[in-house]
Amino acid sequence: MITIYLWLNAVMYLGLGVWCTVAPDTTSKSLGFGFTKPGARSEYITVYGGMEFGMGVFFLLCALNDAWRDAGLLFGLCLYAGLALWRVYTFLTVDGITGFPRIAIVLEIGLFVAAIVLWLRR
Repeated sequence: MITIYLWLNAVMYLGLGVWCTVAPDTTSKSLGFGFTKPGARSEYITVYGGMEFGMGVFFLLCALNDAWRDAGLLFGLCLYAGLALWRVYTFLTVDGITGFPRIAIVLEIGLFVAAIVLWLRR
């Protein structure tokens, strides 16, 4: 099950990284972002493209290497702890959240819970 979890994350982040790099206008608009300066476009492509792609590579390497599986799972646990908790915080403190964040909260909490269960059962 840990390997499946790692593969799921690898595919998701590799795909998101590529998508955010090749279609930054489309992906940023789905989040409500706008590029006011070239530096903003560069930052978006770097963080949403490059960092997510790098995370996907890490999850992939962990999925392919038995000795790295616990490290990949621990990374997922820490990653989704932060994402899920901060996402819940924003839902409690920011009015009018619509669109992609409503999908993200379900994914992030689900992946956080899955990481906890897998960590405890490993």
